[in-house]
Amino acid sequence: MSRVPGILPVVIILLSAGLILSSCGSEPDFSQPPEIRYGEDACERCYMIINEARYAAAYMTPDGESRLFDDIGGMLAHYEETAEDVAVFWVHDFETEAWLKADQAYFVESDHLTPMGYGIVAFAEESRAETWAAEHEAQVVSFSSLLSEAAAVDQMGAHQHQ
Repeated sequence: MSRVPGILPVVIILLSAGLILSSCGSEPDFSQPPEIRYGEDACERCYMIINEARYAAAYMTPDGESRLFDDIGGMLAHYEETAEDVAVFWVHDFETEAWLKADQAYFVESDHLTPMGYGIVAFAEESRAETWAAEHEAQVVSFSSLLSEAAAVDQMGAHQHQ
């Protein structure tokens, strides 16, 4: 009895190849923050290990690559230095440590000691940012203001790691 090759194995191979190829061309998901492995991942700018979520920040390039930072100010300084195209900036709420898109957060610049000494923290709610700012004799600022001052922010860092 002769065996005719079954079509099922051919179909499975073609479907598998199609799935592999389609996953290679998929668009990055900018609605989800990047993953940071605290205590393991290093800051893109200073190469120190990222240990505290409440200060950590990140951005994603249009092709979906993540840049991770241990300090919001370090992220801004890196962005200013590299002039890299950015699809989305991410920060953590200082109190809850939840990820926020930076353009939806409220920021306080103060003398609070952050990992790289920039003193910038983020909040999801304006009222919490205002309360924290009043307690620290500081002002609430928008992310667009921070971006426009990115060159000056680089000068504010307490210590620079090149």
